[in-house]
Amino acid sequence: MRHLKLTYNLLVALIAIAGFSGCSQDEFVEKQEMQPQIEAQLMLSISMPQIGTRAVDGEKTLSGTTEESKCRKLTLFIMDTNGTNIQDKTITGEDLENEFLYFVVNTSIGNKKIFVAANMTDTQIESIKAAPDHNPEQLINNIGDITKDNSFLMTGQAVTEGSNSEIINIEEHKMTRIKATLTRVMSKVLLTCTTKSDTEYVNLTKDNGYIRLSDVHYILETTNKKFFPFKKANNEDPNFPMSTTLAANYDANFFTATNVTAGENAVKYDIQRIEEDDKRYTEGIYCLENTINIDTESSNDFSDAQKVATYLKVAAKFTPKNIDGETNLTEQEAKNRLSGNGTFYTCKKVPTSMKDMCYSNISTGIDYLRESGLTVTVNDFITYEGGWQYYETFVNSPTDFSVASGIIRNNYYIINVTAFNTLQSDKTIEVNTTMIPWVLKGRTTIDVETGNN
Repeated sequence: MRHLKLTYNLLVALIAIAGFSGCSQDEFVEKQEMQPQIEAQLMLSISMPQIGTRAVDGEKTLSGTTEESKCRKLTLFIMDTNGTNIQDKTITGEDLENEFLYFVVNTSIGNKKIFVAANMTDTQIESIKAAPDHNPEQLINNIGDITKDNSFLMTGQAVTEGSNSEIINIEEHKMTRIKATLTRVMSKVLLTCTTKSDTEYVNLTKDNGYIRLSDVHYILETTNKKFFPFKKANNEDPNFPMSTTLAANYDANFFTATNVTAGENAVKYDIQRIEEDDKRYTEGIYCLENTINIDTESSNDFSDAQKVATYLKVAAKFTPKNIDGETNLTEQEAKNRLSGNGTFYTCKKVPTSMKDMCYSNISTGIDYLRESGLTVTVNDFITYEGGWQYYETFVNSPTDFSVASGIIRNNYYIINVTAFNTLQSDKTIEVNTTMIPWVLKGRTTIDVETGNN
């Protein structure tokens, strides 16, 4: 069952530019004919509304955490409209998102484009200046490269305040007000489960056992290693064309996840944690955006899709209530009948009416089925080591693979498993995905004023 609720663009204020006395700043100018330089004054003000639930076209939004919204380094890229004569200015400090910033930039008059980045490394800054399009693909060693130490990488483009124009005219002796909105280059995915009323057990499609919420774990598989610093108009990432990505080296493009049973714990689904910002969800796994252009045929078994699209892997520890001929056992009674780690067995070669019966060991199962008139062998049994059941689903298109399966930057994907299928049926989960705007502690406005003496 698939219920898709909405994309949320995670808005984070875009910030930039500064040069207090004593602040460090770097400047790079391409080796081209220089126009006369002026001293343009840049003022950056950030308005920080109270944290609260905001509505965007009727959708809910969730605030980012303080850690996800920290700005310790702000970099401004100023260039001519054709991308030449690029200059950069950087300041560092604590809590820059809460500061009023003023500094002077040496630049030429005329039409400019201005881009802003928060928490960008010096290496990334240099690569942007050197690239012809100033938006080169970046490679990370792990997601912590752009999320650790409360330094989430955020980028955006400045526009004029009145007309929202990306072309900004710098004039001598004239102040120009511009603004920018930052977006995080990563997204966040959280797995939640609907639980039975007033219990810590998740819902099952059949009443044939028990799964505790604390025994549901998840990881993300096929997460991107590459990203573009500044968002592309079509949300394209460096692994966008499916045909090219399939032909490339998987390990060069994507991370492989660890054992899912050692993954993150799912949390209880609570609609109030979406609708009420003071109770908001903040948990989840960070990953880079991963969008797909399906420009080639793919296998029907999803093996090709799973080589190009980020997907969710879930493990749930199941304790059956029907064991060795006994039915409707309590959870504790069932655990007492199984081995220490909860391993059990089922038989494939039985009628539908007997498929929910499980066995503490294979020999017991053979004997029980012989008494029921069935002859089976060891090869007819399925082993559920530790009681674990495994499930897979795409984050944003649970029932199929499509362009909607892509993950877009600055989004918070809250996945709710409403029920688990167990045992020999096709192991599936009934999933709703809610995509909610992930904003910077409420909606943040950044105003930058440019001018000169």
